[in-house]
Amino acid sequence: MPQIVLDHTLREFYSLDEPEDPNIVLVNALPTAETQMISAIPLSMKYAYQSPNVLTGDPDLLGRLYLQVVPQLFGFIAGDMPLIFFDLENAGQAHRDAAYQTYGQLTPKQRPRLSFVAQPSDIKLPAGGKIAIANPMDCLLSLPHAVDPNLHYDLLSKRSLAFSNLPSPPSEVVDTVMRPDEALDERTVDAEINRMTTVVLIRACPFAVKMPQSLSGEGVFLVRHDSEKHHVVTVLQRELKRSLTIMGRSEMQMPTSNIILQKLIPGENVALAFFVTRKGRAIFTSCCPQLVDTHGHWEGGYISYQKQAQYSCQYGRIIELLGQYMHDKGYYGPAGADVISDQNGKQFVIDLNVRVIGSHPLGFLKGHFSAERGLHEAVVFFPLFLRCKRETFENAFHRQLQEGALIITGWCHDKEEKMSITSMILAAEDESKLRTFIDEVKVYKVPG
Repeated sequence: MPQIVLDHTLREFYSLDEPEDPNIVLVNALPTAETQMISAIPLSMKYAYQSPNVLTGDPDLLGRLYLQVVPQLFGFIAGDMPLIFFDLENAGQAHRDAAYQTYGQLTPKQRPRLSFVAQPSDIKLPAGGKIAIANPMDCLLSLPHAVDPNLHYDLLSKRSLAFSNLPSPPSEVVDTVMRPDEALDERTVDAEINRMTTVVLIRACPFAVKMPQSLSGEGVFLVRHDSEKHHVVTVLQRELKRSLTIMGRSEMQMPTSNIILQKLIPGENVALAFFVTRKGRAIFTSCCPQLVDTHGHWEGGYISYQKQAQYSCQYGRIIELLGQYMHDKGYYGPAGADVISDQNGKQFVIDLNVRVIGSHPLGFLKGHFSAERGLHEAVVFFPLFLRCKRETFENAFHRQLQEGALIITGWCHDKEEKMSITSMILAAEDESKLRTFIDEVKVYKVPG
């Protein structure tokens, strides 16, 4: 297979505006809301998350997804930086081998330096080193962070976005009015949940309902018809019960004890990927329409390389605003934003993903795909569940791998080795050929 040369890397971006080595160590593990993946990573309570529409409740499968495949995908653009993975429990060496195989596709000088640890206390940082993370997690709090995890968590909050000075759709935030000590009384909790969710029942359609710290769209609901309200309220009642109960037990206010109702803006929805430097410069890397499945889960992004210069101008001003907003809050590093443009061209920020986003790697591969091979259209899939092993898949697409039209950016098989959890990028000369390529790959997709 050809060695992949990225147009740029996170290592290079972190070095901008830095007189010395930034000394950043990447920890790209994603948290889960309710299912503990491995014994060494307890659920976060200070930095709580919400994912009522999560793909699975299987802890082993979630561990392979969020501790292996996601960090592989996010780390693909790292460059020559330390990158730390959490080992799976009772899983042998295969997940480590898969990660090394994924990064072995990159030119040696752009490969991250991998370390695998069993638990957070095993993480050893160089002198003066700081971790850069995807999402704040309680278990990492003892380590020095490049960005204060409290402000990082706040930047990820949909509630904070609603109150920010960024152009976002009109929103109504419904906060709890309960004190932590009141959350110990079940009848009081039920009455509060009823008060908060009644707002959903009486609001005119269409609108969106968002939980403040939902992961990967797993706590966002689009309510287009009255008939959909009762299902949404049922889910909200369960989530609010969990949040308020935790609030009572911990005796502290929970940042997840609220819901956001937002006006639906019809228009083109894109994912903007960029990097915010230490001095607040926002560097555009890509603009990608998003792929969302029928359940609202994010499953990938699409890029047209020949349109990126146009998009850079079209969204240049809002990226500047986003970069300044994050810089003012104390953030620097990779970031993404979901932006929608209405029929008049006005742009609204509908979500902030203050970390590497799934479509980030697409913007780092223009030279590899478009300039060198004439492959002007590309798509990243994540997660893509395949009913085969890596060897079988690579044999089936040997030609595309050799030609550089297919890049595997994450791979881990399941416990029984009957299925593979993957992330990959497909590219082709035009949209028609890309659709054909996608159909060929989806032959191997797990049904459902």
